[in-house]
Amino acid sequence: MVKKISAKSVNKKMVIQALTDKKFRKLLREKPAKALGKKKLSRIEAKEVDMVLAVIKGIDRQIASLADELLCANGGGGCAIG
Repeated sequence: MVKKISAKSVNKKMVIQALTDKKFRKLLREKPAKALGKKKLSRIEAKEVDMVLAVIKGIDRQIASLADELLCANGGGGCAIG
């Protein structure tokens, strides 16, 4: 029996790979079809890539924000709390 992979799980897999593999993330941004091993992406695939890149951008922002909060909580320099 062949197990079908849902679009949701494919997105999750792509997000994880983009988070953990810098080369894949760069290729996904610059040449998404090549990153996915295709000659050309369908409209749906292109939208999926755009969505994954937006998720990655949001995660990057959250990580940066957490880093700032941790620096302030530990009394690190550059804390804007006055």
